[in-house]
This record gives sequence, C-alpha cells and structure tokens, in this order.
Amino acid sequence: MNTEATPISRQLADGTPERLGRYRLIRPISTGGMARVFEARRESLAGVTPRVAIKVILPNFADNRPFQDLFVHEARIGSMLQHQNVVQIQDFDCQDGLYYLVMEFVEGITLRRMVSLCRRHGVPVPLDVIAEIGRQVCDGLAHAHAAKAESGDALNLVHRDIKPSNLMINPQGVVKLLDFGISKGWSRPETLGAVRGTWGYMSPEQAEAVAVSHAADLFGLATVLYELAAVQPLFKEKEPDALKSLLAGDEAARRAARLPREYGGLARVLVRALQRDPLARFESALAMGRALSSLIQDPISAREGLTRFQERMTALNEATIAAAGKQASVRSGAVRQDPLRHEEDTASLTSQAGEPGLPLSFGDVERPVRPVRRVTPEAPDRPPVDYEKLLLPLFVVAAVCILGFTSLRLWEERAGLPAPVGAAEEPPGIVVPDRPVPSAEPAPVTVQPPSSEAAPASTSVPTAVEDARPTPVPIQVRTTTEPPVATTLPGDGHITISSIPTARVYIDGEFVRTTPVFRKKVSAGARQIELRTSDGRTHRFQLEVRDGADLNRVWSFEDSQFVGG
Repeated sequence: MNTEATPISRQLADGTPERLGRYRLIRPISTGGMARVFEARRESLAGVTPRVAIKVILPNFADNRPFQDLFVHEARIGSMLQHQNVVQIQDFDCQDGLYYLVMEFVEGITLRRMVSLCRRHGVPVPLDVIAEIGRQVCDGLAHAHAAKAESGDALNLVHRDIKPSNLMINPQGVVKLLDFGISKGWSRPETLGAVRGTWGYMSPEQAEAVAVSHAADLFGLATVLYELAAVQPLFKEKEPDALKSLLAGDEAARRAARLPREYGGLARVLVRALQRDPLARFESALAMGRALSSLIQDPISAREGLTRFQERMTALNEATIAAAGKQASVRSGAVRQDPLRHEEDTASLTSQAGEPGLPLSFGDVERPVRPVRRVTPEAPDRPPVDYEKLLLPLFVVAAVCILGFTSLRLWEERAGLPAPVGAAEEPPGIVVPDRPVPSAEPAPVTVQPPSSEAAPASTSVPTAVEDARPTPVPIQVRTTTEPPVATTLPGDGHITISSIPTARVYIDGEFVRTTPVFRKKVSAGARQIELRTSDGRTHRFQLEVRDGADLNRVWSFEDSQFVGG
C-alpha cells in the first residue's frame, strides 16, 4: 500500500501527478490554454512499456465543469472511431478528480510546423504531396461523418476544427486527424448562437453561429490545403468582424483562384470547397477526395513522395530545434536572434510542438504574430562618419566642374571651332541639305561619318564671321547590339521567387528581401533577377513577365537548377 502511495504523491513542476494509474509521465509534448499533452509509458508485465500520449487537464482548470464535459465528449466520440487517418483513443480515466485521456503516440510533425519550416527555408510543397494529404484527410473525415453508435444510430459527426495543428504526418506517410473535442453530434446538446471553431479556418456558417453540416469540415480542409500551397494562411486578418465580412463576400474562393499556375488543378478543387453556400461545395468528403485523387498520377508514388517530404521536414525540424537550443544556451548581448521565431508552433521551444507526439488544439490560445527585430553582430568600432561635412566639398567640386565646362564652351565658340557631332538641334538621323552660298565664299565642307576610306588631306572650316548661321552637319546615329538590362511593357504581373538555401533577392538591381518572395507585383517586361546567398554564391536569371502573369521560380543552389515547376 505504501509503495503505491509514494509515486502517486509525486508531482511535476506544474502540479500534474507523475503517475496516472498505470501510466508514468515522461515529458510534456505541447501545452494549450487549458490542457497539456505528455509522452508517457504504460507499465505492464515483464517490462513491457508501450509509449502513449496522455492529455491532461491543467491543474488550474481541473474543477472547470464545462471543460470536463468537453473532455468526456472527446473521449466518447474518439472511442467510436477506428480508422488509420484518425488518432485512436486507448483509455480514459480520472484520478483524484483529474481527468486524463490516453491516445496512440504519433511520431511526426503537424502541418502547422511543416508550413513554418517551409516558409523559414523557402521550400515549396509539391502538388502531389498536397493532394495526397488532402485525400487522406478526406478518407478520415468520410469515416467520421458516417460513424454510428453501438445502437446503430448515426452520430452525424462534424469535426468543426480542421486546421494545421490538428493534422499530423507520421514517418510512414500516414496523415492523422486529431481532436474531436468541439465536434458536433447527436450525443451532445449545444447552446444556439455559440461560435465554435478557429477563426481563419472556420466556414461561413460557423462564423454566423448557425447550423453546420459535413460541408463545414470540407471548407476547413480547403483552407489548410491552400496554406500548404501558398505557405501562408488563407486569411491573415485577425478581427472576427473582418473575417465574417470576407467570408460573406466569397473572398475565400477568390483567393484560392489566384494560386500560382502550377497549382491550377488544386485551385479548381479549393474554389468549389470554399464556396460560401454549403450546398455549392462537394456533396461529401468522398467526392472531394476523388477530386484530389485526380491530381495524383500514381497513388503509390504519391504516398512515397509524401514519406520523403515528411523525412525532409523532420530533418529540418531537428536542425531548427538544435539551432534554437544552441542560441538559448549562449544568448547574451548581441547574439543573433532567430528571425522567424514567431512562426513556430504555439508551444514554446522548451516544449517543442514540432517534436514527436500529439499537439493540443482545443483550449489553445492563438497567439498573435509578433514582429521580431533582427539583431546582427556588431561591427568593429569605427569613428562615425559626418556626412554633413562632406557636402560642402562636393558642392565646391561640382561648381568648379560646371564653371570649367562653361568656360571651355565659350572659348570654343569664340575660336570658331565646329560644334561636336551630335550637338546639333536637328533630330538624330536627319541630315539638313546644304543651302546655296555665294561663289565668293569658300564652300563649306560637310563632316561625314567615319568610314574605311581615307579622309581628305585638307579641308576648309567655316567660321562664325563668315556665316552667322551654323553650318548643317549630318548626324551620326550610334546603335548598339547589347540587349537592355530591363524592358517595361504596359501592365504588370506577379512573381514568386524562392531558393534553397535562402538568399537575398534583387529585382532589376534593387534589393527586395530574403527568400521567399511571395507574389511580388512588378511591371510587365524583362525583369532581371539575382539571388545572393550568405556564403557568397549568386545566380542570375531573367523573367519575361506578361500583363497579368503569375510566375513562380525556385532555384536550388545545391542542385544548380530550378525545382518545383
């Protein structure tokens, strides 16, 4: 009896017991506003300790009755769903008034973390990867939408919170749908007029707090797939009133229609799924899944491609976590800050949400994006430059140059020297015919363009005294065969430029920003692009931008070629 009491009484730093029933908590994986997910071990006979994930209500909210009801509802619904694309619920219990939910432990990263890594490293998500992710989520949703209770009655389940943090990809390329905590079904009565979901991912009917159907989940999935393609959210707006206005005006479908050309097939699927009217969307998750499958040439290759992309993202995630840990250990003075720290998952770096395990979404507090000041290493001490003192010498030099040039021209005119070629007032390329002159006057000589023939031995040069009017001089028109650096045509277009690794982007010689550059508006014509990496590598190329064009280029310095379309 005493052997059991000692470990149960031990608590973690936040007050959570170290042991819950047969489960021993190992480490926190992610933390939300009202609950936390831990990696744990289920202790069994003969040293068998399978790894699980346990969601626990935070001690401060352990007595919160509405939140307990959400917890119980999630456990009840999850226990009725058995599908490879839905996270499995293994156990649900309560210890000393503290509810905890035991789930399968999922290796992998969330789609939220994946988008963050792609944006950080300028990596585009291939079309077949996006389509395969969407297809698998549709399979999981189709199972949930058609689920029945043990009595045989339909659950009429609607997830209502499809967003990047509620979707994970494991190393085998399987997408897992998480968190049915705020799902709607017959088993849970609700108060009318309550808005449930996550702003920026919820459907128009959810925003208006009216009855929802399975079509609401298809809308939420479409917002996630758009974010994978654009590597940015469908809606950057934060205010609920502004989002409600945009949703009511079908702005979601309009933005999806403007995806880059290489995502044209995906854009057509998303435009239908993002319709304001639920009846105008796909009739079911299976129908949307079939539409996404049509974008995949080979299902087996698509699954392999998703697995390889997941491995790449996992490697980038581990490198990012290691770099963040190194920065945290040496942070002092002018240590460089991570320029994209604010783009991490909602969990802090100390409890990486991108690490293997299950993230938490319902009860989460969406944190606003905070601009981060870039801190660079301080340059060696140098005396400050007083630019005001340099202005006077510059003005003096300019004045002397102007005075000297004016004096030279006046001397040339008084000396009767001919004007330099090209200085005549006639338009270039036009030769004014010689006018007749009295025979007593010497015939003026016309200066001819340079030729291969020898010039005459001597010529007579008229002066201003002999003729007050200037002698007509043929103009030599100089042409060049070199192409212009940049040309401009009527209209404008958009260009998206990225690179592996990141690089500084110059358009027509002007610095824009570090990759990726999304949908930069430029004038139509030949645009000169230059990429410069931090280690000194450069690549230059030209983009022919037509009016209304939407071009996308991704250059890999590692492979010395364009990738991704």
